[in-house]
Amino acid sequence: MSAKLVLVSTLRSTLHNLSKTQNGVHSPLSVYTSALSSVTSSLSNYETARHRSSSIIQGRYRDIKARSEMQSQNLAAVKLQSHQRSVRAKSRVSEIKKQRDQDKAVKIQAAIRGKKGRQSFRQEKEKNDQNTAAVRIQSIHRGREGRKSVLSKKESLYEVEEVEDPVDVELQNSSALKIQSRIRGKSIRMENLRRSSAALKLQAGERGRKSRSTSRKTKKEYISASKLQARVRGSEGRKDARQKQRMQAIRPLEDDIKIGDVVEARLKGSRIYCEGIIIGRSGSGEGVAILDEWDVDFGEGDIQEHVPSCNFRKKNNWNDLEIGDHVKVPVPGFRRLMGDAIVEDVKWLDGGVKYTVKFDDDEILENVDPKDCVKAASKRTAAVVRWKKAGAAVMSVSAFGDKKWGAYRRMSVSQDNGGSKRRGSKEVRRES
Repeated sequence: MSAKLVLVSTLRSTLHNLSKTQNGVHSPLSVYTSALSSVTSSLSNYETARHRSSSIIQGRYRDIKARSEMQSQNLAAVKLQSHQRSVRAKSRVSEIKKQRDQDKAVKIQAAIRGKKGRQSFRQEKEKNDQNTAAVRIQSIHRGREGRKSVLSKKESLYEVEEVEDPVDVELQNSSALKIQSRIRGKSIRMENLRRSSAALKLQAGERGRKSRSTSRKTKKEYISASKLQARVRGSEGRKDARQKQRMQAIRPLEDDIKIGDVVEARLKGSRIYCEGIIIGRSGSGEGVAILDEWDVDFGEGDIQEHVPSCNFRKKNNWNDLEIGDHVKVPVPGFRRLMGDAIVEDVKWLDGGVKYTVKFDDDEILENVDPKDCVKAASKRTAAVVRWKKAGAAVMSVSAFGDKKWGAYRRMSVSQDNGGSKRRGSKEVRRES
């Protein structure tokens, strides 16, 4: 109906438009021709739209139908699968129940058979015990009856013999008593012997068990004691070896090490010898040295303590001067004033050593006696750094004139003589 209305409205609008001309003249043929073409195009467009709409509707219907069929098929497959799984599960459960019932039946049957077997065994044992007891009772009874019959026969025989010859009966009685007493004595002795042998066997077994237990215990104690003794001997031996090694490192007094000596010491954990300065002796905490161990300054803050003397070799004594060493010497004309100088040359004059020194103001002083020189720093290694601690003691005691100078000289002499060696070492360490 709507398509017809569209067609009528289209025809009216076309006729209305074509009926108007520019000159106001109407041409029926042209009007009808135009109307026919317009109606034809409208019809073709309508058919095209109708086919397109029907195609879309059919496609949507097919999609809906296919989805519904797919859903129904999936639902049916799920139902079939669940039914199959339930059937399998039920069969599995039934098999498990059947197996459990069979196991229970087997256990019950085994328990019943065991009970019946034990009952039959007990009955058989009781029957055997009864038979054994009956046999014993019968044997005892038969023995008793036999002994009674024998005794009665003997008594009748004795009565007959007694009637016939009383003297023989008395002799027989005395002989029987002797025989019976001997038999009883022998039986008693055999019983005592058997008991004593059994007691001896028991005592021997007990003594053997105790001796074996004691032997095992003694052996374990001996092994434990041997191990402990071996450990103690090993520990004591190692201690003695370390003590001997340290004692062997102690040098004699004539070749003793002094604070300030230049040495080549071996670093810990290495075989390389490096040059260093002795700055003190390692002690027990109160300044008392127990073994020949020293503190060595290798410079640049590297100080190692408890270095045994066997790990270093002396390069130069604390008071030996070399070219380039910094010293304190009396200023010419001012005996009590000590000036800084550098050793420029070493000479041998009149069987002694003489030094040529150069002051800070380039003044040169020749033929200086060693006793007038106080070593302040060495040029052998990193001079200033490596002689800080060893030279601090020398410079501190030499900065106050002759009084301190004399005290320092006395300290040095006491070190050389060995009389107050420990006291001098303490003073130098205290000053440093």
